[in-house]
Amino acid sequence: MNKSKTQNFHLYEPQRALQGHKAQIYVAKFNFDGQYLLTGSQDRSIILWNPYKETQLKQYFGAHNYEVQDLAILQDNSKFVSCGGDKIAFLWDVSTGQVIKKFGPHSTRINCVGIGGEQSILATGGYDCEVKIWDLKDKKQNQPIQRIKEFQDSVTQISFYHHNMIVSSIDGHIRTFDIRKGIIQEDFVKAGIFKFSSSFDDRLFALSCNDSIIRILERSSGSILAALQGSHISNQYSINCEFSWNDGMILTGSEDGKLLIYDILTGKCQVTRKLHDKCVSSIALSTQQNSFVTASFDNVALLWMEQT
Repeated sequence: MNKSKTQNFHLYEPQRALQGHKAQIYVAKFNFDGQYLLTGSQDRSIILWNPYKETQLKQYFGAHNYEVQDLAILQDNSKFVSCGGDKIAFLWDVSTGQVIKKFGPHSTRINCVGIGGEQSILATGGYDCEVKIWDLKDKKQNQPIQRIKEFQDSVTQISFYHHNMIVSSIDGHIRTFDIRKGIIQEDFVKAGIFKFSSSFDDRLFALSCNDSIIRILERSSGSILAALQGSHISNQYSINCEFSWNDGMILTGSEDGKLLIYDILTGKCQVTRKLHDKCVSSIALSTQQNSFVTASFDNVALLWMEQT
């Protein structure tokens, strides 16, 4: 990742409006090369977009009977996993639009999914306070290879980094599981964690919490370095946050339909824009370092690019 690239987010404007969902959008994810976008919605479908051409390429439906809460894309971009209120996660083939395999069930809805272990394992996290680990390559086995019940409340996000699995929860903990060594590192904040983001240099976490505060946590020490607050609202809905490409800013949404961009060093909100009519639920940054997406409960996702 090129850290020398500077960002003047005052110059960014919505260039494309992605309209195809019939209900609120919960999640937006770029694929690994940043060329395509997946969105998941309350309308029980997932849409694959070329956001730069404002084109809907494919819609995936028929598997989910409830809302789609989260998505995880394999690195080769050939498959993705979706989850939501069904208590089951689905592995999809991108090109055919067919479900390859189902994983579950959890006892309640599945909030989040993550792919790791050199793309060989899937982790699902639920409202049932449990994480289940599945073998993605075993086409026949439908039982989890591991169950983790360390959590005192709903599991909200799962991410993998090398041999570590990182999990957040409404219980206020962000836990790092060293899969090889069997070691757990726990950091605690005095609020429920909706979502988290890792800085590109892997030194920091940004924790989007249910008290409308984004806490910047130093990974090595567990110390809170900054608390970003006062401009966004996040206490009812799960809203993610993302580091900018140079790790200097935090982008997040708000329940009142705003996009907000905070400066981490000063703690001040540098950009406030309201282009959505309802809650901005998901932010996704392209690895191309030239665009990002805001997705909203107004059923629309906007592609933002720098004005030239």
